[in-house]
Amino acid sequence: MRRILFLLTVVVVAQLVLPRVSRADDSIKALEEALKAKYELTKTGIDRVRITKPGTVLVIQKENISGDLASDATFLNNKVENGQIAQAGGFGAILQDKKTSRVFKSGEKVYVFKLDVKEKYVQFFIVSCETYDVNLHGSTRQTRYKSLLTFEFPEGFLATATADTVKKTVDAVIVPEGEAKAASTKTVQLGQTPDEVEGILGRPEKIVELGPKKIYIYKDMKIVFTDGKVADVQ
Repeated sequence: MRRILFLLTVVVVAQLVLPRVSRADDSIKALEEALKAKYELTKTGIDRVRITKPGTVLVIQKENISGDLASDATFLNNKVENGQIAQAGGFGAILQDKKTSRVFKSGEKVYVFKLDVKEKYVQFFIVSCETYDVNLHGSTRQTRYKSLLTFEFPEGFLATATADTVKKTVDAVIVPEGEAKAASTKTVQLGQTPDEVEGILGRPEKIVELGPKKIYIYKDMKIVFTDGKVADVQ
């Protein structure tokens, strides 16, 4: 009798738990597909040096991302949590000391060739857009560098997160090239104050005061203010 009650309990618990697990798995899978729609994956050759189909170009925003040769079987895992980048400990940390590893610089461009979403993290497998001369075993050859970025999130967060929410976290480290260019574009508009203009362009090389008119002179432009507002750009 006890055995029967035990089996019934197991069945009931399974019926309650399995649907929840299934729904969580479906949410994670849906999030992965939504992210892949935002980041077109790049296709490469087996050694990841030859690009067969370029995808989204991303610009690195932060330092301290370690990478190794694109053809290496191992990946240097860079963990990203609360905007901070740190290399994984253990065996992966030993690999950081390889003579062939290098650190990506802010402003470098990379492709994403693989993207995975798990229960607590999102992984971007990246490879450099540029190729580099590397001396291996006495001979020099062109290669790329690859790396793994693991964005860690609180437990349960990704089960309900949207692709846009995750992207905001990712953008702090790697951002699509088009968005990086748009963010760096400096635009002066009519009606802006001198303080707003300085916030965009910095301090001018010269300032000309002409009563109600003021002129900010920069290297490649002049900003004319009338009554404290931008009236003309020359």
